[in-house]
Amino acid sequence: MQKEMISSLLALSVSAGVAEADEPGYSVENNIRFGVHSEHLLDVFSPSTVSDDTPVLVFLFGGGFTRGSTAQVLFVGESFAEAGVITVTPNYRIKTAFPTFIEDAAKAVGYVRANFKTSIGEPRPIVIGGWSAGAYIAGMVSYDERYLEAEGVPRDAISGFIGLAGRYLGGLCNGGQCPTVFTPETEGDWPIAQFVDAADPPMLLVHGTKDVFVEIGSMETLAAAGKSAGLDVTILIAEDRTHTQVRFDMEAPGTPVRAATDAFIARVTSD
Repeated sequence: MQKEMISSLLALSVSAGVAEADEPGYSVENNIRFGVHSEHLLDVFSPSTVSDDTPVLVFLFGGGFTRGSTAQVLFVGESFAEAGVITVTPNYRIKTAFPTFIEDAAKAVGYVRANFKTSIGEPRPIVIGGWSAGAYIAGMVSYDERYLEAEGVPRDAISGFIGLAGRYLGGLCNGGQCPTVFTPETEGDWPIAQFVDAADPPMLLVHGTKDVFVEIGSMETLAAAGKSAGLDVTILIAEDRTHTQVRFDMEAPGTPVRAATDAFIARVTSD
């Protein structure tokens, strides 16, 4: 049933052609179930015109692993769909112990791979990204292959990773210690950089110079691991932008963050 719903949504998008001037250039399907838990819901923003070249952006909200929802990234979904990218914003469980939220995100990616196909039945290229805690979760899905493998998804299913204002070391929630989320016995599995190797996807890492919540060294460590593995690593230092403003900039066409994101998606999803 869920697969039929997605197929119908995309078919409608293809047949719609160019949207009327007074209507948005995309359609939205909310609260599509991708797993058994009540939080396992995702929203799909589909462009009015979809072709076999249309990629999928899976984007995760932030909130320090203790709050947040897909409503936070509503404008990300709308803006990228308007620009011609199928955008999926999954929910995940919060206030729960590592790595539950990563497992949820990997399950959402598995759902996307199984249900978003081209006209000849091939999986569409998937770029996964997130802001703040969502960037950490998306990074873990991208670079620690165990999570995708558990969902039967090959590691090369991810064409690229976008991290906005992420702290890629794990261990903190909203800037403070949170031992009920990042339990001490799992500490060895927190840092993303240790999992990066030559078979992994390219990365775009964005950090605002006025971010007082996340230290730049975390991004530098992940970037260094990517470069050492020979990956395509793009770094954008957003001048005079705060932790939250980099997300706002991603939503807004014409900003340096959005321009870098658009270019990255186009590059990593091209044949």
